[in-house]
Amino acid sequence: MHLLAALMVFVFGSLATMSQPHAAAKIQEFTTPGGLKVWFLASRNLPMLSVELNFRAGSAFEPAGKEGLAQFTASLLDEGAGPYQATAFKEELEAIGARFGASADTLNLSLNLTTLTQHQDRAFELLGLAAREPRFDDEALGRIRNQLQANLKHIEEDPAALAGRALRPALFGNQPWANDGDGTAATLAAIGRKDVQAWHLANLTRSNVVISVVGDSDIATLGPLLDSALADLPKGAGRRGAELSKPVVGTPVKVTKTLAVPQGTVLLGWQGMARSHPDYPAMMLMNEIFGGGVLTSRLGLDVREKHGLVYDIRSRNTPLPGGGYYVLSFATDATKVAKALSLIDENITKIRTVPVSAEEFADAQAFLIDSWPLRLDSNAKLLGMMSLMQSEGLGMDYLETWPKRLAQVKFADIQRMAQQLLTPETMSLIVVGQGEALQARWPLPPTE
Repeated sequence: MHLLAALMVFVFGSLATMSQPHAAAKIQEFTTPGGLKVWFLASRNLPMLSVELNFRAGSAFEPAGKEGLAQFTASLLDEGAGPYQATAFKEELEAIGARFGASADTLNLSLNLTTLTQHQDRAFELLGLAAREPRFDDEALGRIRNQLQANLKHIEEDPAALAGRALRPALFGNQPWANDGDGTAATLAAIGRKDVQAWHLANLTRSNVVISVVGDSDIATLGPLLDSALADLPKGAGRRGAELSKPVVGTPVKVTKTLAVPQGTVLLGWQGMARSHPDYPAMMLMNEIFGGGVLTSRLGLDVREKHGLVYDIRSRNTPLPGGGYYVLSFATDATKVAKALSLIDENITKIRTVPVSAEEFADAQAFLIDSWPLRLDSNAKLLGMMSLMQSEGLGMDYLETWPKRLAQVKFADIQRMAQQLLTPETMSLIVVGQGEALQARWPLPPTE
């Protein structure tokens, strides 16, 4: 076992033992008197409580010409609600030491609240106001629009952000999955008060929400609090998502973006895997060996440590319902992009054709299993995991079954996953930079 890998396994194993109270806790499912289904995980370590309301209302559902609407709406939910304008609403939260925020991603729009248990009654009142009665005042609309448009300008100046913004359209074309949720200057300008009001009314409904609660409370207390907070939300037509097609990566393309920077920022993107796929644990283990860890993976040891071409290089799978996308990322001097791609190609060929070593397999498996509790060692992490488990139908026992599934991965699965997933001819190439970097090619021509 490599010294670094052994050290990481030891550290994570020790931390795993320390984190057992969270990992061993049991999720309870209950239905409030008003009919809301809730997952609750009791944690008495601190007198605090965290709540997430997760609505299927992310960017994949946005209408054409209104890209950015989900994040625009989410950004306004703490900018005044009910009788409280923006400043007054935040002062009400500060008065009880509560933290509240909302955000949107590809699939979801989520509201998050953390409060001291002694103030949970008032905190739930404010959460309910934000969910039911956001004000969408003109002043807040203008200020948030300016912030989102400023973010677009930042993206245009940041090589990694610019490459990331180009990736999903290259992979998914006109599919909803191509929408990164940031919008454009034109679509953000076109979004008005009626648009966010309509988005809120259509999507923040009782049947479109999953509710997760972690912390120091009990079911008898939480049921009435949630009912009071959310009773006036419209019923809605059910949890959204069925209308979306499965994400299918199209014909590979090359996309270049010119930016006056000395380095070339490079992404390779291709078809990934859904979390529900039975081979998901095997894929994760294969990826850990290939490119998951910058200090211990084959890509990190070769392209970074041996050849000194990059500071950071890694591969990762982004799961989506029914599919997903894989991305490999690095940045290097513009004159060295071609060399780095050549080394990546060599590593893909090697892991596809030659079985990994028993040591690599054991190290990666131990690392993923022993580091799992670190994803569950706080209320915030548990809350996010519980929302994910509900949204993707992973089952209430997922916290216990995931490390067991990793342990069941067989040695031969690694090469099988590499042969199935690491296919250079299906990969799109995104390059941001100038000069020689933009001349990079992929896939590389076969060597004679």
